[in-house]
Amino acid sequence: MKQPAKAQRIGSLLPSVLRQAQERHSALYAVQAIWPRLVGKVLAAHTKPVSLRKGRLIVQADRPGDSFLLSYRRPQLLKRLAANAPVDELVLRPGAAKV
Repeated sequence: MKQPAKAQRIGSLLPSVLRQAQERHSALYAVQAIWPRLVGKVLAAHTKPVSLRKGRLIVQADRPGDSFLLSYRRPQLLKRLAANAPVDELVLRPGAAKV
């Protein structure tokens, strides 16, 4: 039978949890920081990278035309993104892109 985990104080667990969260989200933050330079200010105002997991970047676009434009630019964007973050796939979703 499996032994139950030993109880620990939450203060001792927080540094590890925060470090894991930072590692998981640092690549997304890096993409968000360079996004306006990658797509331009106008397109960046209507699109937003919202998730990056296992190389899959999810971008919300609040206008259908912007999704189309990002789809058209997908090969170039993936190449430029890969130079800055571990991005292999770009997924476009409708949604509010406002910060």
